[in-house]
Amino acid sequence: MTLLTKILGQIGNELNNQISLAKNIDEKINTEKLFQQSNLLNKQIIFSDISKEDKLLLQKFSSTLIQGNPTARGLRYERQDLERVLSNLNNA
Repeated sequence: MTLLTKILGQIGNELNNQISLAKNIDEKINTEKLFQQSNLLNKQIIFSDISKEDKLLLQKFSSTLIQGNPTARGLRYERQDLERVLSNLNNA
């Protein structure tokens, strides 16, 4: 579980970083690192020993992480989703 938590923490850091950058400049959000982290998360989900319910929760989060052209607002929603995911995993 700790590797999953570490990856989720890295995703959270990158979400915060991209949100911060998007507030300061009107450029397209760079999703490359989030995409890589999402792929890493998906690989870890497959091999983790968490419940099916938690796997589905993580897979759903990962699949919504990078959709379309994300905005700072969209990334803030993703950050909220991440907080819910972490809360659910910690309560399991």
